[in-house]
Amino acid sequence: MKEGYQVKTYCFRLYCREKECLQMTKAIYNSVVNFYYDILSKESGLEQLNRQQKMRQMELMTIGGKEEGKIKYPFPFGKVPLYFRRAAINDAIRLWKSYTSGSEKDIRWKPAKSILASPVFYKGMYKDFTETGILLKLWNGEQWKWTECRLDTCKREFFDLRKALSPMLKLENGRCMLHIPVKEAVEDVRTIKERFQERDVKKICAAAFPANDYLAVLAVMDIKGNYEESLFIRGGSQMRHEKKKILNRIHKNQASMGIYGKLNADSKTAEKAEEMVKQEKDNKALREKIGRISEHYAHQASRQIVDFCKERNITVLVVPNYYKHNLDLNTKGYVKTSSYDWIGRRIIHYLRYKAFGKGIMVASTGTKGIASQCYLCGEKIRRFNKDKTPGTNYYGGKNFVCPNGHRGNSYFNTAMNIGRNFLKSQAEMLE
Repeated sequence: MKEGYQVKTYCFRLYCREKECLQMTKAIYNSVVNFYYDILSKESGLEQLNRQQKMRQMELMTIGGKEEGKIKYPFPFGKVPLYFRRAAINDAIRLWKSYTSGSEKDIRWKPAKSILASPVFYKGMYKDFTETGILLKLWNGEQWKWTECRLDTCKREFFDLRKALSPMLKLENGRCMLHIPVKEAVEDVRTIKERFQERDVKKICAAAFPANDYLAVLAVMDIKGNYEESLFIRGGSQMRHEKKKILNRIHKNQASMGIYGKLNADSKTAEKAEEMVKQEKDNKALREKIGRISEHYAHQASRQIVDFCKERNITVLVVPNYYKHNLDLNTKGYVKTSSYDWIGRRIIHYLRYKAFGKGIMVASTGTKGIASQCYLCGEKIRRFNKDKTPGTNYYGGKNFVCPNGHRGNSYFNTAMNIGRNFLKSQAEMLE
């Protein structure tokens, strides 16, 4: 096996009595980032240097070195801690590299007039890091001082502090968060091709993502495509129920404000206008809550899938490639869901990094025919629900039947087709 590592980010709520210091620290950090970003846009000669050389040259241009000489761009922010300044320089280099790589591909790409970045605290800018708190060196408008902050881990398992990298301060929507990258070992980082070439793959797991109560349907098979076992992960109906309750609250707020939020002739008062602003803020918070519900169920389903594969020593997980082949559920009126409710792509996104951390590689395969062909004979299937007539183009049917008499669960059929399509492509590649 080939060992590697994965950087996983833990997000904790940060509580600080001097919250204004967090805001001022972010403000001066962005000022320093914009200062060095502007230097990069002016000094074309820096493009040929690597990251460390760029940092050194920009420090000489702004701070100077041991040898006395003229400073080309005097640093205008006073005495800023060394590691704070270097973190800002690194961010400026990263953002400038992102701009230049984009501008080479598209001539319409324009540099940002003002950069907004989150402060990164290198060692020397934080200390006394524990499960309950951390000391951060913050700017209060006059001086840099150590400020005690409290951490809320929400009773989640804490990581090994020895593996923690530089934390990042995130200030969004009135909340203070500390994002902490942690370098974790991965026992096996071999590619899928390497695993097949070394004959180390005994079985695979294929996953389908229906647009109904089943968030995912898994089918385990050996490398010859023979079925071994399956798992149906539910939760879609509960997710839609929770979303519907919040949507009803949003509609109720909108109705109280008048049709489409327009003021009536008798409601043009300061009190009514203030109430409308308050309700609109409430609606915005409710819409964000709907997004968090989707994230919760996507995380939950992806974790179940990874745990299922890990328990069975499955090292290859196959998912459909929905990015090349779009699935628009909004055009199918008979399906009891929509693209707004379907979280298949989000589950796949979370699967990729969670599975990698457990030594499981996620592969993707084409979606052609996976939902319309019988996994046993390849004939075109007809789908139907209980007590309904089978239809050829009926996407929402839970059951299927083919001309050769094969029948069963249509979502399981899709998962089997996904796995067998992948195995077929691997056999062709390894020949």
